[in-house]
Amino acid sequence: MEKDFNPQEFVGSFIQVAKEVALRPKEFFGDMSRTGGFYPPVLFLAVCLAVRGILGSLIFFNPMPFIAALVSLVFAFIGAGILQFVLQQLFQGRGTYEGTFRVVAYSAVVQLLGWIPFIGFLASLYGLYLQVVGLEKVHEVSVGKAILAVVITAAIFVLIMLPFGGLLIMMR
Repeated sequence: MEKDFNPQEFVGSFIQVAKEVALRPKEFFGDMSRTGGFYPPVLFLAVCLAVRGILGSLIFFNPMPFIAALVSLVFAFIGAGILQFVLQQLFQGRGTYEGTFRVVAYSAVVQLLGWIPFIGFLASLYGLYLQVVGLEKVHEVSVGKAILAVVITAAIFVLIMLPFGGLLIMMR
Protein backbone atom coordinates (compact mmCIF):
# COMPACT_ATOMS: atom_id res chain seq x y z
CA MET A 1 0.00 0.00 0.00
CA GLU A 2 1.49 3.31 -1.06
CA LYS A 3 1.40 6.15 1.43
CA ASP A 4 1.33 9.85 0.78
CA PHE A 5 -0.09 13.05 2.18
CA ASN A 6 -3.53 13.68 0.69
CA PRO A 7 -4.34 17.41 0.60
CA GLN A 8 -8.04 16.65 0.04
CA GLU A 9 -8.17 15.11 3.53
CA PHE A 10 -5.83 17.75 4.87
CA VAL A 11 -5.91 17.56 8.67
CA GLY A 12 -6.47 13.82 9.05
CA SER A 13 -3.95 12.94 6.36
CA PHE A 14 -1.36 15.37 7.71
CA ILE A 15 -1.60 13.93 11.22
CA GLN A 16 -1.52 10.35 9.92
CA VAL A 17 1.52 10.93 7.70
CA ALA A 18 3.34 12.86 10.44
CA LYS A 19 2.78 9.99 12.89
CA GLU A 20 3.80 7.33 10.36
CA VAL A 21 7.01 9.12 9.35
CA ALA A 22 8.01 9.90 12.93
CA LEU A 23 7.08 6.58 14.53
CA ARG A 24 7.39 4.00 11.73
CA PRO A 25 9.82 5.46 9.20
CA LYS A 26 10.93 2.13 7.70
CA GLU A 27 7.36 1.13 6.95
CA PHE A 28 6.37 4.60 5.77
CA PHE A 29 9.29 5.08 3.38
CA GLY A 30 9.06 1.47 2.22
CA ASP A 31 5.42 2.00 1.23
CA MET A 32 5.71 5.67 0.21
CA SER A 33 4.69 6.41 -3.35
CA ARG A 34 7.68 7.37 -5.49
CA THR A 35 5.62 9.30 -8.03
CA GLY A 36 2.43 11.32 -8.10
CA GLY A 37 3.71 14.84 -8.37
CA PHE A 38 5.35 17.31 -6.06
CA TYR A 39 2.24 19.03 -4.72
CA PRO A 40 1.48 16.70 -1.75
CA PRO A 41 5.06 16.53 -0.39
CA VAL A 42 5.66 20.25 -1.01
CA LEU A 43 2.47 21.13 0.85
CA PHE A 44 3.41 18.79 3.73
CA LEU A 45 6.87 20.39 3.90
CA ALA A 46 5.43 23.92 3.72
CA VAL A 47 3.06 23.24 6.62
CA CYS A 48 5.88 21.82 8.77
CA LEU A 49 8.07 24.83 7.99
CA ALA A 50 5.23 27.30 8.59
CA VAL A 51 4.45 25.77 12.00
CA ARG A 52 8.11 25.96 12.96
CA GLY A 53 8.38 29.51 11.65
CA ILE A 54 5.30 30.82 13.42
CA LEU A 55 5.97 29.15 16.77
CA GLY A 56 9.70 29.86 16.53
CA SER A 57 9.05 33.54 15.90
CA LEU A 58 7.17 33.70 19.19
CA ILE A 59 10.11 32.24 21.12
CA PHE A 60 13.07 33.67 19.22
CA PHE A 61 11.40 36.95 18.21
CA ASN A 62 12.03 36.33 14.52
CA PRO A 63 10.08 39.03 12.67
CA MET A 64 10.12 37.17 9.33
CA PRO A 65 9.10 33.53 9.89
CA PHE A 66 7.68 33.14 6.39
CA ILE A 67 10.89 34.31 4.73
CA ALA A 68 12.80 31.64 6.67
CA ALA A 69 10.19 29.03 5.69
CA LEU A 70 10.42 30.04 2.02
CA VAL A 71 14.23 29.86 2.06
CA SER A 72 14.03 26.44 3.74
CA LEU A 73 11.59 25.28 1.06
CA VAL A 74 14.04 26.31 -1.68
CA PHE A 75 16.91 24.61 0.16
CA ALA A 76 14.85 21.40 0.32
CA PHE A 77 14.73 21.29 -3.49
CA ILE A 78 18.46 22.02 -3.72
CA GLY A 79 19.31 19.49 -1.01
CA ALA A 80 17.25 16.82 -2.75
CA GLY A 81 19.14 17.55 -5.97
CA ILE A 82 22.50 17.19 -4.27
CA LEU A 83 21.39 13.98 -2.54
CA GLN A 84 20.14 12.62 -5.86
CA PHE A 85 23.44 13.42 -7.57
CA VAL A 86 25.54 11.90 -4.77
CA LEU A 87 23.42 8.75 -4.54
CA GLN A 88 23.38 8.11 -8.28
CA GLN A 89 26.93 9.11 -9.13
CA LEU A 90 28.77 7.69 -6.13
CA PHE A 91 26.54 4.88 -4.89
CA GLN A 92 24.52 3.73 -7.92
CA GLY A 93 21.24 4.70 -6.28
CA ARG A 94 18.15 3.69 -8.22
CA GLY A 95 15.67 6.30 -7.04
CA THR A 96 14.36 9.31 -8.90
CA TYR A 97 14.65 12.98 -7.98
CA GLU A 98 10.96 12.99 -7.09
CA GLY A 99 11.45 10.05 -4.71
CA THR A 100 14.44 11.79 -3.14
CA PHE A 101 12.49 15.02 -2.72
CA ARG A 102 9.64 13.12 -1.09
CA VAL A 103 12.10 11.71 1.47
CA VAL A 104 13.43 15.20 2.21
CA ALA A 105 9.91 16.67 2.44
CA TYR A 106 8.43 14.02 4.70
CA SER A 107 11.54 13.96 6.90
CA ALA A 108 10.74 17.60 7.65
CA VAL A 109 8.10 16.34 10.08
CA VAL A 110 10.79 17.03 12.71
CA GLN A 111 10.36 20.75 11.99
CA LEU A 112 7.12 20.58 13.95
CA LEU A 113 9.36 20.44 17.05
CA GLY A 114 12.08 22.68 15.62
CA TRP A 115 10.89 25.74 17.49
CA ILE A 116 11.53 24.23 20.94
CA PRO A 117 15.01 25.03 22.29
CA PHE A 118 17.27 21.95 22.51
CA ILE A 119 14.38 19.63 21.54
CA GLY A 120 14.54 21.21 18.08
CA PHE A 121 18.22 20.29 17.83
CA LEU A 122 17.52 16.69 18.83
CA ALA A 123 14.61 16.58 16.39
CA SER A 124 16.93 17.78 13.60
CA LEU A 125 19.27 14.88 14.33
CA TYR A 126 16.31 12.52 14.14
CA GLY A 127 15.44 14.16 10.82
CA LEU A 128 18.84 13.09 9.48
CA TYR A 129 18.04 9.54 10.59
CA LEU A 130 14.68 9.76 8.80
CA GLN A 131 16.47 10.84 5.62
CA VAL A 132 18.89 7.92 5.88
CA VAL A 133 16.00 5.46 6.29
CA GLY A 134 14.08 7.01 3.41
CA LEU A 135 17.04 7.17 1.05
CA GLU A 136 17.94 3.57 1.82
CA LYS A 137 14.42 2.52 0.75
CA VAL A 138 13.98 4.84 -2.25
CA HIS A 139 17.44 4.32 -3.74
CA GLU A 140 17.85 0.68 -2.72
CA VAL A 141 21.26 1.32 -1.16
CA SER A 142 22.84 0.16 2.09
CA VAL A 143 22.47 2.13 5.30
CA GLY A 144 26.17 3.03 5.08
CA LYS A 145 25.76 4.51 1.61
CA ALA A 146 22.67 6.44 2.69
CA ILE A 147 24.57 7.83 5.70
CA LEU A 148 27.49 8.85 3.50
CA ALA A 149 25.13 10.54 1.04
CA VAL A 150 23.58 12.60 3.85
CA VAL A 151 27.01 13.50 5.30
CA ILE A 152 28.44 14.43 1.87
CA THR A 153 25.38 16.55 1.10
CA ALA A 154 25.67 18.34 4.47
CA ALA A 155 29.37 19.01 3.77
CA ILE A 156 28.52 20.43 0.34
CA PHE A 157 25.92 22.71 1.93
CA VAL A 158 28.47 23.95 4.46
CA LEU A 159 31.00 24.65 1.70
CA ILE A 160 28.37 26.50 -0.32
CA MET A 161 27.23 28.55 2.68
CA LEU A 162 30.69 29.53 3.98
CA PRO A 163 31.19 32.35 1.47
CA PHE A 164 27.74 33.75 2.30
CA GLY A 165 28.56 33.71 6.01
CA GLY A 166 31.78 35.58 5.27
CA LEU A 167 29.87 38.17 3.26
CA LEU A 168 27.43 38.72 6.11
CA ILE A 169 30.28 39.24 8.57
CA MET A 170 32.04 41.68 6.22
CA MET A 171 28.81 43.67 5.73
CA ARG A 172 28.58 44.50 9.45
